[in-house]
Amino acid sequence: MSSQRGNVSRTRAQKHKNRFVFKNDLHDKTPQQIRLNAMHVSTVCQRCKEQIEWKIKYKKYKPLTQAKTCAHCHQRTVRKAYHVICKDCAVKAKCCAKCLKSADEVSIEAPGPTPREEQQLQVEMDRLIKSFSERKRRAFLRYMQKGKKQEQVDEQELEAQEKAKRVAHTRDELLDKIKQLNLAEEDDEEFDDEEEEDDDDSEFDSEAEEEEEDDESEEEEQQKPTKAK
Repeated sequence: MSSQRGNVSRTRAQKHKNRFVFKNDLHDKTPQQIRLNAMHVSTVCQRCKEQIEWKIKYKKYKPLTQAKTCAHCHQRTVRKAYHVICKDCAVKAKCCAKCLKSADEVSIEAPGPTPREEQQLQVEMDRLIKSFSERKRRAFLRYMQKGKKQEQVDEQELEAQEKAKRVAHTRDELLDKIKQLNLAEEDDEEFDDEEEEDDDDSEFDSEAEEEEEDDESEEEEQQKPTKAK
């Protein structure tokens, strides 16, 4: 690029282009890197979330070695890198934990469930699906374990056809799925009752037909002329 004053635009394409996409875990299979790749960035706005995810993707993320002091409650409760306030203060103030912008100005990513909340949800779901049949119970467990695809906001990621991360279903979504399975089970029971009624009707019709055939055969035998001795 020329150093001429005011000349800040370049017309040619970049000289060096990568043939393969960068993989942060190609030569690093440590538990820390696996945990970073699976981490759900929350309590931040969309812009800050993209910045943190970029740092994780290109191996620029530097996790904290010890807790930082929160700018609101002044306690050492900040456990995530690049955050200036803790999770509780960010939820109470309804602002981004990194840039401190209000939820009225930007959209804030909701925090994920804690391990205790996940355990409580699992216990509740097990209690609700206890009365299900084995087939429907397994279908619900597959739906719960599979999760849902995370929505992609960046168009460049869609063009690159990257695999979308999967996140867990919310409690409301799981309850809706249980309602659908309950309705399907009721429909199956009604269908089984109708089949039983149809079977009873068919048996009754077959018995009536057999009786009619027997009566006809008896009438034919009576109508036959008796042979002279």
